[in-house]
Amino acid sequence: MSNNHVIPDLELRFMTYNIKNDYDREGDNMWNSRRELVAGVVRFHRPDLVGMQEVLHNQLMDLEELLPEYGWIGAGREDGKQDGEYACIFYLKRRLEPLQQGHFWLSEEPETPGRLGWDAGCTRMVTWCRFRDIYTGEEFVHLNTHFDHIGQEAVKESAHLIKQRIKEMGPLPAAVLTGDFNVTHNSETYRILSGREEGEAEPLLRDASAAAEYRHFGPAFTFQGFDSRETAARLFPDYVASAPEHDILFDSDIDFIFVSRGVRVSRFGIITDHREGKMPSDHFPVVADVIVNKQYAEEDE
Repeated sequence: MSNNHVIPDLELRFMTYNIKNDYDREGDNMWNSRRELVAGVVRFHRPDLVGMQEVLHNQLMDLEELLPEYGWIGAGREDGKQDGEYACIFYLKRRLEPLQQGHFWLSEEPETPGRLGWDAGCTRMVTWCRFRDIYTGEEFVHLNTHFDHIGQEAVKESAHLIKQRIKEMGPLPAAVLTGDFNVTHNSETYRILSGREEGEAEPLLRDASAAAEYRHFGPAFTFQGFDSRETAARLFPDYVASAPEHDILFDSDIDFIFVSRGVRVSRFGIITDHREGKMPSDHFPVVADVIVNKQYAEEDE
């Protein structure tokens, strides 16, 4: 006799958040004045997983102290240890169990730490982890990255490399890619990430914003460069005058969450939290609630 048993849906909240590095030690937006704000955004919105970018080791240690309910996975991009920025993953320890983790570099030699890829201006990398959901037993993979801001060839090749690595991981209940991609919706790199390749019936990855059943009202941009006046002008154009000149792209997001086939996106939003006009980071965090389709297990009695 065979019985079908329904495995509960796996519902997870993902966040991608470029928290701005700690290179600048002076001024109003140095890390010491923002660390509690960054941690507060995470605590309030309660994501199950956060892909962070531009995290230096001292910032990671601060967040580990401020967010004790979260574990983390990551490595510095310059040496695969503690040197340079991390593209780390924070995860709720009571909910998720890391099963397998790793890193690869966005270059012609992905396994070599610190390798500069193609025409990139900086070393870039991906941190990934296969998790098991403690409540449902379901497994999924989270990948997090930060693309180059200069090399046009580098960002395109990085997109191809990540898609190939996801395919090599084999069939999965879910794969979610978070990151600061330093490209907009109308770029070739975005089309590579979200597009259908030859021989594919459907794309490997979809932009969570476009796939969401409910998209929260929010800005059309994710990078604001700590420019609170211009941000206010863009959010409230009837009340605040825009500056005549600025060097920030306010008409498109550059931080994205991509989901693999078989993953529903129920909600999506760009979060504009601040404290009396002080921004926690020069990027807004992005949040997506995803649902993995029901899986069935068959037991023979």
